[in-house]
Amino acid sequence: MIEELEIHGVGGIRETSLSFGGNFIVITGESGAGKSSLVRALEFIAGRRAQLNHIHTLEEACEVRAVMTSEPIPGISEKCQPQDKMLIARRTFARSGKGRASLQEQTVPLTILAHAMETNVVIQSQFAQLGLLDPLKQLELVDSCGGEELKRALAELEIAFTSALATEKEIFALKKRRKESENRFDDAPSVLRQIKALELKADSEAEWEKELREMERGEAVRRSLRLIAEKMNNAEGGLLDQLEKIAKDLYGYASGDDKRWHEAIEKTLSGAQELSNLISEACRGAASAEDNEEAKERLEKKLGMLRKMKRTLNIQSAAALLAYAAEAEKELEWLKESHKELEDLEKRALALRRETSRLAIEVRALRKASAQALAAKVNEHLGGLGMEYAAFNIEIEPLDRVRSTGAENAIFTLALPDQKPLPVGKNASGGELSRILIALQLSVGDDKLPGTLVFDEVEAGLGGKTALFAGCKLRQLSRRCRTILITHQATIAAMADQHFVVKREGENTEITEVAGEAREREIARMLSGDESSYEALEHAKALLENSGGEQLF
Repeated sequence: MIEELEIHGVGGIRETSLSFGGNFIVITGESGAGKSSLVRALEFIAGRRAQLNHIHTLEEACEVRAVMTSEPIPGISEKCQPQDKMLIARRTFARSGKGRASLQEQTVPLTILAHAMETNVVIQSQFAQLGLLDPLKQLELVDSCGGEELKRALAELEIAFTSALATEKEIFALKKRRKESENRFDDAPSVLRQIKALELKADSEAEWEKELREMERGEAVRRSLRLIAEKMNNAEGGLLDQLEKIAKDLYGYASGDDKRWHEAIEKTLSGAQELSNLISEACRGAASAEDNEEAKERLEKKLGMLRKMKRTLNIQSAAALLAYAAEAEKELEWLKESHKELEDLEKRALALRRETSRLAIEVRALRKASAQALAAKVNEHLGGLGMEYAAFNIEIEPLDRVRSTGAENAIFTLALPDQKPLPVGKNASGGELSRILIALQLSVGDDKLPGTLVFDEVEAGLGGKTALFAGCKLRQLSRRCRTILITHQATIAAMADQHFVVKREGENTEITEVAGEAREREIARMLSGDESSYEALEHAKALLENSGGEQLF
């Protein structure tokens, strides 16, 4: 809770320092004195958005420092934690738009300051009544009163819902990847069979093309040799026959004593015969034309299959095709394995959906019980606030779909005499909303209350006995957490155990603690507008003497 508050340059306040010692503290002052400046200062140190028009007209910057008693705060560093239960928060903001926040004199982001202040200071104003109209805020209040069982069920529901959602996302992602893989590797089994049949290697295409070229070149050579052999050995005028005839003719012309003719003729015939034998041998040693054609067809077929696969898959080389095949084998294996994974995920998702539904039903039942208990407490307090004529209720409205927070909304309703229940926003006046807000604060558990609750004229619109009832309830609340009330109601101000007065002095707003006669004069002013009025002073003394208020309950 706040123990000390130092304000510099906020609104109409140039410099002031407040020390809080009471449980029920009131801030009073004439309209326009600057009470709103104190509220702005409290909102500023609580982490709300700063605005340039909040800075005093004669100052270049504003600063607020708060000293508080506080328990350890989850989510902040050790250096910023309370020391001996004391926490110091400070915040500055300049006209340049630059600001600084600190905890224990350690600079922190504004979000950290706001987080640290959540459990220490909460400011309720007439605008806070709007929170009563927000279904989410209403549901939060119901949940805050549900005890450990509802807290446990909500935590389990969030885990189950989040896990179910994450599993559904896994299923979606897995199905998407499987679809992509199936589309990409749709022809993979056929391709893999062909690659295996071809015994494909990275350099197979080049080797096969080379082999085919050599085969075609060898076939051309063999055709030439066969033609030559036919020309040499043709029975009808082949080259060998012609040479033999020529040799016979030459024998007739050769001189009997000149052996050179005979030797030359013999050599020619012998060489021609040897050449013919070599050609015949070459022709006999070569594969048959039929065998060559079959081998060529096999090569051309292999090349054709390879090129067709490349075209189909838009792949440029055999090496790339082999890389595709390796990837395809892995993907096909993954598709087999992921089918089982998909089945397991779908089973898990089904189990999580069932668990989420079960927990949602449990949460709804617990919320109904919490809503009923909270409504009963609120109605009890409303009776003490002069609203015994009204019936407050909390309806739990089912939703079509389960969320991480459940499958229902909470709707605060109010039934006035001879009227059916309607949402509080449609059926309650401003004064009734203020009293419902006070009743709700009184109804929640101590662990849900902050160290300090600040009420900014929430009793506005109330008067007479109703205002007195509201003051008594606020004093009752102050026994559970420090309660600061900015008020115009003298009857409520008289109940406080610490009283500050806000006054306007020129360009400055001053805040001073009053007691004794000074306090009597302030309450007299609040009663009649004249602090020196005898009747008002006597009335003020009577109010202060009888300020306990407990006898009303």
